[in-house]
Amino acid sequence: MFHAEQPIELTTIANGKQVFFASDFHLPIQMKDIRCPTPYREEKIMAWLDYIMPHAQALFLLGDIFHFWFEYKYLIPKVALSFQNKLLALHQANIPVYYFLGNHDYWAMDYLTQACGIQVYKHPASIKIVNHTFLVGHGDFINPTFRETLLSKLYKNTFLTSFFRMLPADWLYWIVETYLNKKSKQNKKYWVFEKNDRIFQYCENKVEPFTHHDFYIFGHTHTPYIKALHSSSIYCNLGDWISNYTYASFDGTQLTLLNF
Repeated sequence: MFHAEQPIELTTIANGKQVFFASDFHLPIQMKDIRCPTPYREEKIMAWLDYIMPHAQALFLLGDIFHFWFEYKYLIPKVALSFQNKLLALHQANIPVYYFLGNHDYWAMDYLTQACGIQVYKHPASIKIVNHTFLVGHGDFINPTFRETLLSKLYKNTFLTSFFRMLPADWLYWIVETYLNKKSKQNKKYWVFEKNDRIFQYCENKVEPFTHHDFYIFGHTHTPYIKALHSSSIYCNLGDWISNYTYASFDGTQLTLLNF
């Protein structure tokens, strides 16, 4: 499960620089969103990117950056163009961006790589940053519930994906937007800690006893917290940018969970 299409290793962090991690922006499908006005959320994210850019050695985006992202062969979603331009600016400034797809944006193809210069991964990966080992990813693939397993099989099904790409884009996006807006009205609250965080439990019981990592960083649960997983390992969930506006930074030695 834990691999990358292209191995990631950052051998040094320049003086005064840091590696940043964020997840679960959930940038909406279009310029309206029941949970949060799109301009505010995107402007907040853009302000954060401007803030970290002078200090960034690299940026890891750990999934669900878009509330829904489905690429066609010749079409891309009409969403968050300023954000996409900022990704390109990071690339042009020689700041690598590593994008690990989540359950809301799994259907990305090659557009973001070609247009914005970012590297896209579909699976969690073991990576190395300045002699420290990390396990990073979105987290939806890890220790899922039965419902999550079923949904995962459906949206990864190549036949269904091909079928959806034969639908007119407006039809598909209208269906998804209707479904997501219905879920948003339910006012679902995210608040989990390690006692019921399946990602934490999996890392603690199924990974660390067999393959040591210094740091475990994931998203998906929308609950920001950082905690010792073992005596020599740290677990961090990045939270979200719907209500928490949290991210993590690593300076070569210490991992810190911060609020913007």
